[in-house]
Amino acid sequence: MTPLPRYLLALTLAASPALAQTSSHTDSTATHEESEHHTPVEFGVAGGALSYEGGRQEQAFGAVLRWVTTPWLSFSATPTAVHVRQPSATVVGSVQGTTGIVDLPMDATLSHDFKAPWSPGVALALGVSLPVGDTATGLGAGKMGYSTSVGFGFSPAERLWVHLGAGKSLTDVAMQSAFSSGSGWGDASAGVSLTERFGVSGGYSTDFGAVDPAVGHSTSLDGGLSLGVKGPTTLNVNASHGMSGLAPRWSLAIGLGTAFPYLNHVGAGSPIDELRGTFGGGTHGLGNGTGSGSSGSPGSKGRGRKTL
Repeated sequence: MTPLPRYLLALTLAASPALAQTSSHTDSTATHEESEHHTPVEFGVAGGALSYEGGRQEQAFGAVLRWVTTPWLSFSATPTAVHVRQPSATVVGSVQGTTGIVDLPMDATLSHDFKAPWSPGVALALGVSLPVGDTATGLGAGKMGYSTSVGFGFSPAERLWVHLGAGKSLTDVAMQSAFSSGSGWGDASAGVSLTERFGVSGGYSTDFGAVDPAVGHSTSLDGGLSLGVKGPTTLNVNASHGMSGLAPRWSLAIGLGTAFPYLNHVGAGSPIDELRGTFGGGTHGLGNGTGSGSSGSPGSKGRGRKTL
């Protein structure tokens, strides 16, 4: 068995008891508020693939474990395993492959929902990226990275939500997104619950701060859907298309669990970012999507971005 399937098996086995425990505490008619009270530990698994200009491709499988200590404070960790394929920089026509675990993003998040018209909510997250990835293969930064991010959400109509978010690296280890190349990032998204169990969403992401002038800023458009499976467990699908910069030309992510925002989402978290951050977590050259084979270059500094 190759390394990546072993990681997939381990994460899947870890997910099973967590999801089973969640289901035993809530039934299919549980409301959002009831689920929050009965599930202080949230869990999800997600897999995805990304493709860049130049032939570079990446597949990732990750898990998110979140401990909701109070309604306003939570802690999360997002271990991720990846497989990277890119054209060789030395042998024409050949492909190089790398598989392994990437740097580990961990976050502490403060959030608050206001009892006011449009149900506004705000959140502040402090993130750290633990250097557990292999620097020799470009899967790790080799040192700790820190970041901060903020989010604001509101619901202008009963089944409609809107989210705005931004973040910035606090160290020279750029906690950048898989979809950007700058030291900071921003996104806007919105979604609607079409039924009690089905919702759709869309969004726009960009980076800010200093970037390579030859490459420019990275931007992408996103679209996704969420399907209620049982109680707080949802199935989520997200796709994106990069429009400029180092953003992947396309990406696809699928996630299952209780750690993703609910269908009747209200607050400061974006379901697009939650899913994308899970399968894209860590440091594996996603900021350097040129397909040039230089995954250890300065363009692939440690990411570990966790979005709100």
